[in-house]
Amino acid sequence: VAVGAARRGFPTAIEFYEGRLWQAGNDRVIGSVSDAFASFDEETEGDSGPINRTLASGPVDVINWLLPMQRLIVGTQGAEVSCRSDAFDEPLSPTNFNLKDASTQGSANVVASKVDTRGVFVQRSGLRVYEMKFDFSSGDYSADDLTVLVPELGKPGFSHLAVQRQPDTRLHFLRSDGTVAMLL
Repeated sequence: VAVGAARRGFPTAIEFYEGRLWQAGNDRVIGSVSDAFASFDEETEGDSGPINRTLASGPVDVINWLLPMQRLIVGTQGAEVSCRSDAFDEPLSPTNFNLKDASTQGSANVVASKVDTRGVFVQRSGLRVYEMKFDFSSGDYSADDLTVLVPELGKPGFSHLAVQRQPDTRLHFLRSDGTVAMLL
């Protein structure tokens, strides 16, 4: 990553997925050369070369997080975007990389978490929690509101998310007033 890019806040999210180091920031997603996490050399040819794409969904659509699930999910302020290839189990490559909105809830600047085959994120308002899960009828991910029964749970706003796995799975959400809300 260029020094000038680092000063502009790039990257805002980093994740490993399918043998690549992924960096995301502003409206751009960049994957390293396959199995060479420190290399983003544009001279590398073929399917192992780096992937460099813009989301092109708006001038202020900042990327808040990356979530490595069956597909790489990109959480932006305006939508949750699924990075996918032409076929479900084909790896992403420079010539086989598509971006499709999986949800238009938008995400807050709170790092999302993977819980088994599902992802959990805070919606752009900072007050609601959503779960990303694969929807076989649509062939992509969809988002369901986990706070629909108690919408006031998030007031005055969530600032952090932590997952506890033992003795059972619990989602802890630090609120901006210093208290913690928990979903079982």
